[in-house]
Amino acid sequence: MWYNSKHTTILSSEEWYDMVFDQYKNYHKHLDSFYDLDIQRFLPRDTENLDVIDLWAGDGRMYKHFQNIKLNSYTACDISSKLLDLHPKSNNNIKTKICDLEHKIPFDDDSFDIATMFFVLEHISDIDKLFSEIYRILKPWWKLLIWHFLQRREFEWNVWTWSNNKKFKIQQYRHKLDEIKNIAEYNFFNFDYQEIKEKETLLWYLIILSK
Repeated sequence: MWYNSKHTTILSSEEWYDMVFDQYKNYHKHLDSFYDLDIQRFLPRDTENLDVIDLWAGDGRMYKHFQNIKLNSYTACDISSKLLDLHPKSNNNIKTKICDLEHKIPFDDDSFDIATMFFVLEHISDIDKLFSEIYRILKPWWKLLIWHFLQRREFEWNVWTWSNNKKFKIQQYRHKLDEIKNIAEYNFFNFDYQEIKEKETLLWYLIILSK
């Protein structure tokens, strides 16, 4: 994977992730520092009764934060069925579901205590609709945790096939923090955030939305 150049095909999220699913684990090291945040300090002490949904779960990148916690349930959603097939399923409480976050999320009202999204907003054009849907499926008084990466340039993948070598980019949308805050509050969330820096350079935000 490397960065943007001219004359590169732009794919939808589903097309792109289905294409690179078998290479996706090679990208994890690029994000290792972002996974180091202790997510448990944002959870209540009694986690045995929690229902958690991981929106855009990929092949299980976020699951390591929850794998040693006794949850009531853990649901992994992603637009790519091929990535979900790689998600760990050794725990019987893990459920997987195909979700297109640009449309209605296929769960009942007040279904989950915690929702997580790890670098997802840049793939979503209509975050107003997304926040409305997440507000609907969250139980009252509970939280959505968002990892929002300040990606200044678009990633480009080089995909090898037997016949040729092609370059692709995924369609992305650069939502600013003020926009996210305004849309979240419009959808009745309480908004909070933390700046995550490395050597005084702002890299990403942890955004906390409470219902």
